[in-house]
Amino acid sequence: MPVESVNSVAYTSESPAARAARDFFTHSGHVPLVMLILEALLAKPGYFAGPDPYLLVIAGVFQAVVMELLAARGRPHPFAANLAGPALYSLIETALEGAHFFEQWHHQAYWGFALGFATLQWAQARWTKLAEPLVLAESVLRSAIPLVMYALFEARSKHTVYSLDLFFADRAHVFLAIVLLLLGVLLGFADINLRRSMKTVRALAARLRQYSEWSLGRNILERAMADERTLALQRVERAILFMDIRGFTAWSEQQAPEAVVGMLNSFYRGAEEALGEVRPIKLKYTADEIMAVFQDAADAVDAGRRMLASVHALLAESHLTAGAGVHCGQVVEGILGGEGAKAYDFIGDTVNTAQRLCDAATAGELLVSVSACNAAGIVPAQYRDVVAKGKRELLQAAVIA
Repeated sequence: MPVESVNSVAYTSESPAARAARDFFTHSGHVPLVMLILEALLAKPGYFAGPDPYLLVIAGVFQAVVMELLAARGRPHPFAANLAGPALYSLIETALEGAHFFEQWHHQAYWGFALGFATLQWAQARWTKLAEPLVLAESVLRSAIPLVMYALFEARSKHTVYSLDLFFADRAHVFLAIVLLLLGVLLGFADINLRRSMKTVRALAARLRQYSEWSLGRNILERAMADERTLALQRVERAILFMDIRGFTAWSEQQAPEAVVGMLNSFYRGAEEALGEVRPIKLKYTADEIMAVFQDAADAVDAGRRMLASVHALLAESHLTAGAGVHCGQVVEGILGGEGAKAYDFIGDTVNTAQRLCDAATAGELLVSVSACNAAGIVPAQYRDVVAKGKRELLQAAVIA
């Protein structure tokens, strides 16, 4: 199972600043902070009065910001990003110290670690099948940071020529090296397991989001994710569109269940594709009936036209037709249900009226109520009276399509 790249393990809900801070503390700041401690212990009093320690921190932060900016644009470049910190630090320090800067071992070590991390992270992104051993190698390299810096500290503090043989002649140094590298291996395996778990969690979250979109609709889900209070029951102005198939019950009695399901799915797809850029607050499918809820009456009327035109040819193949109705007004909108089952729905006479107009529409007709026409800025040539079940008075509606 391939692991995720180093820049993809954060939750997408993190802010850019939070992702940059996380990268600084988990990666970009490691070498600069260890170098800062090394220089502080070796330097004469007054080290923190100079620019060196702050330039190291700035270099680490700069690298983290570059990592985040490249990742946010969908074009992560781990090789270049890992060199951003040492490049900035070297540029400024060289201007202050001259070429003598590159003669210092810990500065060379900074570039060495940067190139090592850059290569390993670039390889992880390029060869996903080798991601796990590369993550392990990266963890071992990270554990080598204090070991290498300690060796340099020993050499500088004792004024000796740096030599691996001399360093490892001390058994305490051998012990330290084994422990640190073993710790790197253990942390590497832990990192691999964490990335596997995160990949599973993200896949599950993506499926749950998809299921939630099917139930709530993308518009409502996005609002709920931003503020769950938007799911509470509230009275709002909405435009309601209904469309259903004429003669569906009689037709379905003569068909196999699989054929009925296949035709309905095609009917739903045709209606949804016809919406184009006009996105409803929610689409609801109930057998051969489609309900679409809009914030704007003009969008509801336009969607009704498009949907009827889109499904006409499909239904004609089965000798079926469709009709639609639009009405606007106040509804109660929000989560309804008991403890065991809940759904986001729309309740009110506005919904019932739109459904009655749909029922009264003949083949290919879109009946739009007076209030919906006024809200949409439509001036029809004439209205016709509609007898609606459950209504005491006749409804007036315009035939738009």
